[in-house]
Amino acid sequence: MFPFTTSQKDEITILDNFLDESEFQTLKEHIMDCNSWGFTKGISVESEGDPRIYYGFSSGVVDEDEPEEYLYDEGSHISLIENLNEKVKQRFNLAEVIRCRLDMTTYRGDIEIVFGPHIDCDREHKTSIFYVTDSDAPTIIYNEKRFCGDIPKDVTLTEKQRVLPKENRLVIFPGNHVHTGMCPIDYPVRILVNTNYRGIKKKDYDGPLYAPWTKVESGRLK
Repeated sequence: MFPFTTSQKDEITILDNFLDESEFQTLKEHIMDCNSWGFTKGISVESEGDPRIYYGFSSGVVDEDEPEEYLYDEGSHISLIENLNEKVKQRFNLAEVIRCRLDMTTYRGDIEIVFGPHIDCDREHKTSIFYVTDSDAPTIIYNEKRFCGDIPKDVTLTEKQRVLPKENRLVIFPGNHVHTGMCPIDYPVRILVNTNYRGIKKKDYDGPLYAPWTKVESGRLK
């Protein structure tokens, strides 16, 4: 029914040193020299009782409306990220990239700042996060799942796992897991490549692009 040839296992996979060291250093160098970063307005979330407006910086890599359409005119780092994504596809038997971008969050005070929990896109997918820099700002993956729509504000989320950013570390998990990121405190930035994959190519899939469910398997989110 959904665009995965087999059901997604409820697992989080972490692979260190995913790229060869020379490949990684080249990719990191080009990303750090990237001049296509754009300001991204944040969302209001609650942290220790204080509502705050959070922001970040991002750079598009794959057009969200055109799977596998890489934005080569954005910089020389694009082909290197495409190579990274191809390795992920081969390793995990995935068919195509449906969304990819660079994300950067920065230090903004000695306080724990957690961004709004979310899913990346309203369709069945795998989510990978590839860390370009070391950081103390983990990715938080929750037990709760959602297939479409915003996360209700009155839902209590429970943490499944925190993944600490480490250079050349890849984490991949079912995209319906609600997740979020944080701002660094002891590091200046947190830079990563965020990619979403479909299990089979769009042209080979004749079902709905968007999952028809509005609640999670546990029934917590409705």
